[in-house]
Amino acid sequence: MKITLTAFFVFVTIASFCQTKFPIKASDDKKYLVDQAGTPFFLNGCSLWRMPYAISYEEVKFLLEDRKKNNFNAIEIMISPDVVPYRINPDTMPVGANAFFDNDINKPNERYFKHVDSVLELCNEMNIAVVLAPLYLGCCKDGWLEIIQQYKDGEAKCREYGKWFANRYKHLPNLIWLNGGDHNPVPESIAFGEGVASVDTTHLHTSHAHPGKSSAERLKGVQWQTLSSAYTYFPSMETDTAWQYKHVYTQLYEEMLMRYKMPVILLESAYERERHTTTQTLRRQAYWALFSGASGSFFGHRDLYQLQGNWRAGLKDPGSKSMKIFYEFVKTIPWHRMRADWPHSLFVSGRGTFNSTIYPGGEDYATAMFTPDSTIAAIYLPTNRNVGVNMSRFK
Repeated sequence: MKITLTAFFVFVTIASFCQTKFPIKASDDKKYLVDQAGTPFFLNGCSLWRMPYAISYEEVKFLLEDRKKNNFNAIEIMISPDVVPYRINPDTMPVGANAFFDNDINKPNERYFKHVDSVLELCNEMNIAVVLAPLYLGCCKDGWLEIIQQYKDGEAKCREYGKWFANRYKHLPNLIWLNGGDHNPVPESIAFGEGVASVDTTHLHTSHAHPGKSSAERLKGVQWQTLSSAYTYFPSMETDTAWQYKHVYTQLYEEMLMRYKMPVILLESAYERERHTTTQTLRRQAYWALFSGASGSFFGHRDLYQLQGNWRAGLKDPGSKSMKIFYEFVKTIPWHRMRADWPHSLFVSGRGTFNSTIYPGGEDYATAMFTPDSTIAAIYLPTNRNVGVNMSRFK
């Protein structure tokens, strides 16, 4: 049986607006995220990487209130400053103090971390999940890896810092530990993860590696990793193919094939006001993630992760509104019960091109998902077209 459609499927269910009961954990089948009450939790996140040290407490509160109004229920931030001016000049930070004395991660500056305390406590009070990167390694010698590698005992120091950090903040239920920081696993980052895990196994733990492959693939067999993070942009973004950018749906399809026993989220993708990203790009990557089996996705804006200059203007750009609408849609469907239609069983025609390569193409690919009992399905069309749907697939 065939029917031609020109619109987005929307199936309305009752959405829960209750306070999330942290900490977040994996569902029993390890396919999605739930809170402590067993309520499915989709991370609708915003990247605010420099928030703990780039703006004042009052500005943090203003920013978080705005993000909540736009349906964001999670943020991702880093604690160790990522660029030289922030590392060596306390005058660039409202707190007026460096994170560490002598650039030694085992010499934390209490004044700095008191400010971090207040920021994280505020996030918890506001019921916002925090994907927390305590030690940003850096993609391009802009983090702490090169500093740490100058230590005689870098691995030991990282393991000790992981223990110290976890002991200080494990009481906050809204956290998810984030290891690495734009860098593939190295002995130092693995040691840090081991340090955290030796103190706390209650919170989820994931990793932030180079784009192109998920953290589950980068860190195979690491027991402390309990949440996989996808990280990619799109094939046509860069002329340099060394990074091997694939579409969001491609990376998540490859994740499914590996059958890792943990949920996956889209931790990072294209940012608004960077690299010719359009609002359609932002929408595509969020919907592609949802319809490809992810349990969350993070929106990013250049000015909101850098938090420099007139960053407040970035709050009014269209990307945030698109993500607000996106999450309204998430709340109308039983997303946690739905499975991605990788076999293409829902389509007769009009699905578009699945691009598994690092080369341009596949922007029109329509993702779809359905419940196992074949009573509900949804299709995301990134471009306007007619599609043929196999109605015999439904009850």
